Amino acid sequence: MGILLMIFGVVAILGGIFGKDFHAADVVALGEFKQKSSRWSGRLVFIVVGVALIGVGIKMLLGAE
Repeated sequence: MGILLMIFGVVAILGGIFGKDFHAADVVALGEFKQKSSRWSGRLVFIVVGVALIGVGIKMLLGAE
């Protein structure tokens, strides 16, 4: 499970680096609003989530017995 989290973390970081258009999300309907979000805030969210996923993945791998 830790490996899977680390893979998705790397994908999220790459999405943050190479992403160009970010939109506000509708979490209830699992879609997107037509409202665009700024590029820097979208990149920041993707990169922070990616780093968090990698951190949790490493913790799960090192904490496994």
